[in-house]
Amino acid sequence: MQRALMVKIGLVGLVALLLQIPVEMVRGLVAERKQARDRVIADIARGSSEAQRVVGPVLYIPYTRRTQETTTTTDDGGRTRVVNKDKVEHGHVGLLPDSLAMDGSIDLQEKHRSLYKAHLYTLTAKLRGTFTLPPGLGIQAEAGIIELGRAQLVLGILDTRGIRDRIRLEWNDTQPRLQPGGLEAAGLSSGVHAELGVLGATAARAAQTHEFRIELTLLGTERLEIVPVGASSTVQLSSRWPHPSFQGRLLPEGGSSVSKDGFAATWRTSHFATNLEQLYQRCTRSRQCEPFLQHSLGLSFLQPVDLYQTVERSVKYGFLFLLLTFSAIFLFEVLARLAIHPLQYALVGAALAVFFLLLISLSEHIGFAGAYAIATGGCVALIGYYLRHVLGSLRAGLVFAGALAALYGLLYVLLRSEDLALLLGSLLVFTCLAAAMVATRRVNWYAISS
Repeated sequence: MQRALMVKIGLVGLVALLLQIPVEMVRGLVAERKQARDRVIADIARGSSEAQRVVGPVLYIPYTRRTQETTTTTDDGGRTRVVNKDKVEHGHVGLLPDSLAMDGSIDLQEKHRSLYKAHLYTLTAKLRGTFTLPPGLGIQAEAGIIELGRAQLVLGILDTRGIRDRIRLEWNDTQPRLQPGGLEAAGLSSGVHAELGVLGATAARAAQTHEFRIELTLLGTERLEIVPVGASSTVQLSSRWPHPSFQGRLLPEGGSSVSKDGFAATWRTSHFATNLEQLYQRCTRSRQCEPFLQHSLGLSFLQPVDLYQTVERSVKYGFLFLLLTFSAIFLFEVLARLAIHPLQYALVGAALAVFFLLLISLSEHIGFAGAYAIATGGCVALIGYYLRHVLGSLRAGLVFAGALAALYGLLYVLLRSEDLALLLGSLLVFTCLAAAMVATRRVNWYAISS
């Protein structure tokens, strides 16, 4: 008889393990729907404008150094010949601004396609700052004649399709015309530049300061990154979006505010903190630009609680639900001296597995909270009705339905309280174990077996 009891426990455990198969299938369905959502967002971005990264502005000054090489040769007859050969060397000077201030506001729009939606934003920004040309433009003094080329002011924009209206540029007291391309200095594959003519002179012994102002309107999807290239940079961004996710290597200052009405964030940084000057020179000389571009500040406009991520987290608690429910039924079977067939355990477990399927299918239409309430109500009512007949008691069925509803309520709290999920989950398991131990403290298992 003792062996029969162990066989019964083994069968119930086997049923619980087998029920993990449909639960894992639901988890795979969640991953599939999430990939479909990501593909839709990518399609929306390809049709409008993708995530944006703004780099610059930077100043790019090409130059040409012309020298003469004199070579003396002697032939077999002892005659000496002097040959002069012109040598041309091309180079450039890349300068980051001494100061850069950016003030921008962001408006969010939702674009729907089928069941999914993407967040598109419009950045309206004003940039201002100064460039200081060092004496001699910092070109190493060597023999030869140096000819300066036309300087370019370059603004890197990752997806130029997002440019709205006309970008306005003021350079000192002039308004140079902006053109696409010319990105050798920005480390990006796309953007705009303006021809500034010949600036400074290699013979200049004093530094020269130039001022600039830029106004632009930029459309993007889901994420915005800004590389603050100034030796001293200040970036201020504000929006009515109440759930910003600050990303990148640079985080906003403590004085920034986030509320239900939106956010206002301020970043301040310098070359002493980022080492951008050296990284920028490496980018322009050897095209190793990734370290330079990684020193960015960023914002993400995704939903604060991702639907599929939350459903996936709930599926991870599937085995715990099965274990706790089966343990409660088994204890009731032992204490009430009933005989419940493993197939009846399997039907109850199947209802628990269907809960997760209902959850993901309903949440795509009515949101997670409403879907959770409907799926919980349906599964609790079905299992309570079924157990009322299996256990032969209306009271027992209601008790189980109430306990299961409380368990689903605790799971909802776990899913919403991400920071306290581990603590609350541990307390839940300990409480259930303590309740089982207290309820069976006087049970004579050998007597039950016989």
